[in-house]
This record gives sequence, structure tokens and C-alpha cells, in this order.
Amino acid sequence: MTNKAGAMRRFLAGCAAGLALCLGSLQAGAAELRILTWEGLADDAWIKPFEEEHGVTVKRTYVGSNDEYMAALAAGNSGYDTVVIVSSLAETAINAGFVEALDLSKLPNFSNIYSEFANVAFLKSGDKQFGVPTFWDIQPITFNTDVVKECSFDLLFDPQYKARIAMWDDVSTLGDVATYLGIENIWTMTDEELARVKAKMLEQKPLIRRYWSTGGEIIELFTSGEVVATNSWSYVTQALKAEGVAASQCAPKNPNGWVDSHFIVKGSRNMDLAHEFLNYMLRPDVLAQLQQKSGFGVTVPAIKDHLPAGALQGTIMESDTEFRNSIRFWEEIPERGKYLEVFNEIKAAAAE
Repeated sequence: MTNKAGAMRRFLAGCAAGLALCLGSLQAGAAELRILTWEGLADDAWIKPFEEEHGVTVKRTYVGSNDEYMAALAAGNSGYDTVVIVSSLAETAINAGFVEALDLSKLPNFSNIYSEFANVAFLKSGDKQFGVPTFWDIQPITFNTDVVKECSFDLLFDPQYKARIAMWDDVSTLGDVATYLGIENIWTMTDEELARVKAKMLEQKPLIRRYWSTGGEIIELFTSGEVVATNSWSYVTQALKAEGVAASQCAPKNPNGWVDSHFIVKGSRNMDLAHEFLNYMLRPDVLAQLQQKSGFGVTVPAIKDHLPAGALQGTIMESDTEFRNSIRFWEEIPERGKYLEVFNEIKAAAAE
């Protein structure tokens, strides 16, 4: 049976529960919603119920990097209806015309969002809202509690862990080290400030086991015992715990972080359904599942009503408004090329 045939069978079965809903979908003529996202953010646990409620198929395409989905959007006529874009590239996508302005009257669940996320400037242009902030995370330090007893960013520069430290192979790692050095303008550093960051990371080179690129890679480095600490993602900490590794994480002072947001792709042929999907992703019961699966923070506080007591203990969702306001979320890097050049020089340098 083809996907479309399967979708139609579920659609017809669903008509018994909601004739008006079925008629609405038929009028829209949408049998497939194509989404561009990250693996782990579109699990069957919450995508299948959406398909059944709307009588459609959600076709998921996963990306492996931020550059990958931006390239897909830049190519034009992608056929995608929705896309998840990180905070540092949101303004680029809006200004380039890759995404549509949203009709907030079709997103009643937008009111569920923490105010500090609902009002971020990088998701707007003028008075128009373009993105729906959905997931967020800091870049914590993940560490093995069997080996490391105290956690802080200092840990990543401690000589006793020589050749057992990892760092994320992403330009944002320069921002992490810059914050550690007390540099304020971490995304618009001067040449002198970039040189300070480079010198600190070259000093760290003898401690480095690997600059890692994917979650699977760093999880394997921890499970094999090759690495005891890294700058990281909450997802990695969560996955390591599930693997039985004695993993924990801590937040650096004034942590850096990111927000992932849902957008509707320019030229989507399923505007109404795309709005339905964005509204669905803001439901507390849906985001409660995603938070438990990924360990990421989500933008809707009411997920607590859909989880057992203690489920958020030790996660970033346990934190308060003051903590969220202390996070420096990724922003545009005007001289991204220069940052990448410096980072590549650090990685290529020999450990001394």
C-alpha cells in the first residue's frame, strides 16, 4: 500500500470521529505535509496522532546540519511546507524570503509560550511574526560522574583530564570559550578577542580527544570511556543516561544557548495545514513527549501538567525565569567566515 493510500484509509476511518474535520481537510485538498526538521524532533509518538487527526501523511526529511536546510531553502521550489530553523539563522531566512509570515489568528496555542520566547526579535520583521519558538537548550557541560566530581567550564581546561576532553565541532564553541574568557560581544568579536579565544583553545589542545560533529559520535566516545567531559547538548546527556552511563550536566555561568523555531516555507501549497501543524506542536501534551524524549527545553510551561511528579528534575525545564533570561541565545555571526577560519586553524594545529 502506498503512503497516500494508507493516509486515505486513516483519513476515512477518522471521519467517524469528526465529519467536519474531514470535510475541512478534503476542501483543503492536502493529503501530505512535507516537513524539514531534525531527527528526534518529529517522532512517531506525536507525528502519527497528527496524521490521524487530520487524515494526512506527514513526510519527514531530516537534516544533519544548519547549513543543510538553509541550502535546501536557498535552492527554491523545495516543496517543503514547514521547516525548523535555529535562532542564529532565523533573520537570514526571513530577510532572504525563505519563509512566510504567520497568521497568528490560526495559532491559538501561541499564547501558551513563555513570554521571554514569544517576544524574541529574531522571529519578527516589522510587525509580522515569522517563526514559532518551540525548543531550546543551553550548551551545557556533559560529564561522567564516575570520574569527574565537580562540574564547571574550568573542567574543560583541567590538565588532569589530558586527552579525555571533547569539544563540539561547531563555530558556536568559539562563543562558549569567549563567554568563559569574559568577552561580552561573543558573536561580533574583534580580531584581538578572536585571537584570545584561539590562544586559549590552542592551550587546550593536549587535553582534546576529539572535536565531535554528531550526537552519535560523542555518545560513543563517552560509552567507550575515551571522553569524560565536553561542551554539549542536553540531548546527549539524556541519551547517555538512557545508555546507562553515569552522566550529568551543569550550566556554565551565563550559558550560551539556542532556540529552534517552526516556520512555514515560502510558497507552501498547504498554508492552512501548515498552521495546524505549528499550532499542534505548541500543545503542552505534545511538547511534554518531546521534552522527555530529547531532554531539550520547550517553550510551553504547561507541559508540567502532562508529566508525572519529578519528571523535570535535573533538566533545564526545572529552571526559573531568571535562569532563562541569563541565557545568551545564538545570534547572527556577521563575520561567520572569519570565525570558521579561526576554528579550522585551531583544529588543524598540532598539540604542543
